[in-house]
Amino acid sequence: MNTYYCQSSCISTGVLIKRKWENAMTIDSKAWGFRRDAPLGDFLSSKQLIDTFIETVSCGGNMLMNVGPTKEGTINPIFQERLLDIGAWKLVNNEGIRGSRPWIYQNDTLTSNVWYTMQPMSVYAFVLDWPVGSTLSLGAPVTTSSTSVELLGYPGTFSWKPRMSRGIDITIPPIPFNKMPCKFAWTFKFTNLGY
Repeated sequence: MNTYYCQSSCISTGVLIKRKWENAMTIDSKAWGFRRDAPLGDFLSSKQLIDTFIETVSCGGNMLMNVGPTKEGTINPIFQERLLDIGAWKLVNNEGIRGSRPWIYQNDTLTSNVWYTMQPMSVYAFVLDWPVGSTLSLGAPVTTSSTSVELLGYPGTFSWKPRMSRGIDITIPPIPFNKMPCKFAWTFKFTNLGY
């Protein structure tokens, strides 16, 4: 089967693409090669890169992230910083990425900036922006009496209650900044969903 390449517009609609595809993009938003005079504003932030990565995987794609080396073959420190941030994020959240596949929903029906993947026994909700307040409300998951919710990289399970017709309200305990499992895009893991 052929692999199709597409820009981030493929994922902007949040729709599963029913063929193999790759989001080929670059950290420097203006060029694929090294630019000595590139202004800082031309480089995508670590958060933007991680968000794009999550959206790509949720929609069934792979991501090719270009790093433009110098003519000497070295990598600029800003590229190193971005790659280290992505590596640190994956150390915590890789369970929802590696070997995953798209879920029945790509993004949440109630709360924006929440994207889903699944493994055989679990569903993962990637929350790109930390919830304001003490409740995260999601519209896509269907709960059962044995549903369990946890935050990858954080000990224990979270309490929750079902929404009226479909969905879940997750109670977020006060987590100190220095106890957050990662700096960007937090992953909630659901087991025993009714889908």
